[in-house]
Formats: sequence, structure tokens, C-alpha cells
Amino acid sequence: MDDFIFEHHLQRLLRDELVQTLIEIKTRHSLTLKQYMTISEVADRTGIGVYTLRQLTYTRAMPHRKVRARIIFDYNEIEETIVMFRANRWKDPEKEWDVKVVQEEIRNFEKSKGEPEMIEEIIRKIFKEELANFSDEINQLTKGERERYYGRTILTIKEASKHFRTSPATIYSLIKEDGMPHFKIQSRYYIVLEEAEAFLWRETAKSYADSGNIYWERILKRLDWEEKERVLAYEKALKRLEERF
Repeated sequence: MDDFIFEHHLQRLLRDELVQTLIEIKTRHSLTLKQYMTISEVADRTGIGVYTLRQLTYTRAMPHRKVRARIIFDYNEIEETIVMFRANRWKDPEKEWDVKVVQEEIRNFEKSKGEPEMIEEIIRKIFKEELANFSDEINQLTKGERERYYGRTILTIKEASKHFRTSPATIYSLIKEDGMPHFKIQSRYYIVLEEAEAFLWRETAKSYADSGNIYWERILKRLDWEEKERVLAYEKALKRLEERF
């Protein structure tokens, strides 16, 4: 009975938040999205050859996302690596890429650290379920300009394919074969952009880490640790809510 009451209160709070958000986003301007570039476009912009850029993605873990065989970059994410490479070439004055240093960092991710602020995780568990209850509103919003829905960007498959510089068929494949985060309203699929980008980022890191790349393993371990901390924070937040109700 207590579990039912708690769940009822949680869903009521969530619904109230969603309704309020729908009202707010109808008058809110779309936020600027990342503008992904292909490796050829980055080469043209930086003057650094495609081969060298590929080496930077591997031996310097330069941030990027793999969309099947295609590599895409957000220039803001790679700018620091580009600047460091121009200044130092393949030298490592700060020992950022020293194998022993990296191995030690990987081991340290298992140690206890401070709990991150993850209050919004309280509602994520039932967020997607509740979206279906607002299908008409969602459909209306996605017909126009991209809007923010509960702090996240909702894209159609066509919009997602354009954003990630690929085809709609590839996005469908990523959903059905690889499990890219999405939700479905009637017969239409939608992408929660922030979740899809995080998914591609982790899958990219995992693909390199699985091949034995220690620099990408460091990134993957960091992502795993952050996810573990989010789960712990979520459980603690639920417990605090339960105590309140």
C-alpha cells in the first residue's frame, strides 16, 4: 500500500511538471544544437590531414562519435586537442598520455568520490512511459521547429538523421539493432537527442576500449563510474522522497 501511495505521488508530481513544461516550451525559442562535421570538413577547416586526424582519434582519444562507419565531430569538443597537437605535435609534456598515468587513473575510478547532483534522475524512470500520455501535444510540437521537451530535445527520425550526418535508414538500424534510446508514439519513432548523443559517445568509447585502446578505456571507465554514481544518487533520491511521503 505504501509503495502504491509513493508511486501515485511520484507520478502526480511528474505529470504536473510535464504539463507545466508543455506550457513553457510553446513560447520558448529552440536552443542551439551541435553542428557535427565530417572528418573531411575538419581537415578543410584545420589544415590537418585526414590520416593525422584519424590518428588523433585513436592515440589521443580526440572526441568524436561513430555513426556506423562514419565519424562525426563537434568542433568545440575537439578544439583543445587540435590546439595541443599544433603546439606539441606528438610530444606529451604533461604526461597526459603516459601509459602508467592512464592505468593509475583507470584504477582510481573504482575509488569512492563525491555524489553528483542528479535530482532530475528522480523522474527519469517513468519519463518515457508518461510521454505516451501526451502524444497529441508531442506531435504538434515536433511538426514545427525543434523544441525542448522537459529539458531535452525531441527529434523525428528525419531530423535525427540530418543532425548526425547520416540517413534515416541508419538511424532506424541504430534503434532496432543497436538499441539507440528512443520512444514510439503510435507508429512514429522519436529520438531524445541528449540520450542518443550519450549513447553514441559511449558506444564509440566501447568500440575502441574493446580493441585494447587504453586511452579510450580511460574514457569508458569514467563513463561507467558516472553511471554508477547516477544510479546510487537516484536510489538515494527515491529513498528521501519515500521518507517524505
